[in-house]
Amino acid sequence: MSSTSAPKSSNSALNRRSFLARSAAIAAVPAVATLAGGALAEPASADTLPDYAPIPPSALGPAVNAQGYFVGRVEKNLYWVTDGAYQAAFLTTRDGVVLFDAPPSIGHNLQRAIDQIAAENGVSNKVTHLVYSHHHADHIGGSSLFGTDVLRIGQVQAKQLLASENDPARPVPDVTFETKHTLNVGGERVNLAWHGTNHTPDNSYIHFPDHDTLMLVDIFLPAGCRSTAST
Repeated sequence: MSSTSAPKSSNSALNRRSFLARSAAIAAVPAVATLAGGALAEPASADTLPDYAPIPPSALGPAVNAQGYFVGRVEKNLYWVTDGAYQAAFLTTRDGVVLFDAPPSIGHNLQRAIDQIAAENGVSNKVTHLVYSHHHADHIGGSSLFGTDVLRIGQVQAKQLLASENDPARPVPDVTFETKHTLNVGGERVNLAWHGTNHTPDNSYIHFPDHDTLMLVDIFLPAGCRSTAST
């Protein structure tokens, strides 16, 4: 008496399909129970959550003063200001102060910080130039606080974008550049450059060659920078 059997390849395929079907069914049980609020759905408790290391103090940034700001030296006569969230920078020169960005969250504390440093070092506290890193209001929305006598500088697309938005708090730049511009004020040098669209079409790279410092604002975002991989 002879009998027939399915080829091994067919049995193997059937076994794989059966295994996958069973696995899918088993995996679906907790999800369905959770959605339905069934007995298998148990709320997480603090005891079952993973334990993480505390945030290191250095990651919290410097403490702000009673007026709500911190000002510190970056290098020589280049300083930075923060309210604990946003940041700006300024460069003191013999002819006045060059300010880089004017976040509205820092607001009048920008001038207070400049006044503090100027008083400590016996230099001018008058802001003569204001450089825009880009046109967004959260970074330059305090620009109008410095009046009309300030020379504002930005990438050419910043002027176009600001003109279209017509925001009195963000006057359009007086001086624009397309790819490169060197700002010389009171014996100090600042190189501005545009390397293409990133966070915004008008992002500027701000380089202080005599201070070995590069200022980048809203540049390195997950969706805004490229990554490379090697095999």
